[in-house]
Amino acid sequence: MALWTEITNRIRADIVAGRYPAGELMPREVDLAKIYGVGKTTVHKALAQLEMEGLVVQTQGRGTVVRAHPARERLTLDTSVWRDEIGYYFSAAVQPWRAVRPPTVTEGPCPLDLLPVLGLEPGAPVVIRDRVMGDPATGQVMQLATSYLPADLAAGTVLAQPDTGPGGIYDRMEHDLGWGELQWDGLIAARAATPEEVRLLGLAPGVPVLCITRTTTATAGPAAGRVVEVNVTRRDASRWAVGYPIERR
Repeated sequence: MALWTEITNRIRADIVAGRYPAGELMPREVDLAKIYGVGKTTVHKALAQLEMEGLVVQTQGRGTVVRAHPARERLTLDTSVWRDEIGYYFSAAVQPWRAVRPPTVTEGPCPLDLLPVLGLEPGAPVVIRDRVMGDPATGQVMQLATSYLPADLAAGTVLAQPDTGPGGIYDRMEHDLGWGELQWDGLIAARAATPEEVRLLGLAPGVPVLCITRTTTATAGPAAGRVVEVNVTRRDASRWAVGYPIERR
């Protein structure tokens, strides 16, 4: 085992044991080197690894702070779609959230991992709708939501407008475009955060994003049977956990 890995394990164990309390500054690197009987370079590498694991945060001019880990908020696994005065929503936890920044609509190539889902060829264009959602009272960002719509269906329509009117894109699909009662399917996964997601969600180093990918399928009209939208929402995985009831059978 490399020496810096051994020191990483020792510091990690001391953090878990409460020797360095959450939210407080750790000793300086030079002092940690004396505590663990190694060189400052070894301690520096160990702290960098612990920052990648999300256990500490290294701040400019202040030092290394032990990262607090508050209890995660429960995101109940909901298999129903609901509706309020604004339109459809897919979880009671997110129903109060609103856009805290103006939404953006652009057009670009479909992400590679979504090509088979949307049935598109590499390089095929999609309409991309980005929303930053959060608490309307405080402006705190809670979720990033991006919709990808095949350009051959959405470009030049109301679906490519920043404001799609009451009920949003789903009402336009069902009532204006005649795509029938929409059907949805969801998938939950986690992945490393992009630099933009780190910035917008205020993620600590090493924290992944919890991704909920929802596909929307049309049942009527020229788009019948096609996936007409893929919506990918991202949340801070250190703040949220997916919960579900367990029934005795």
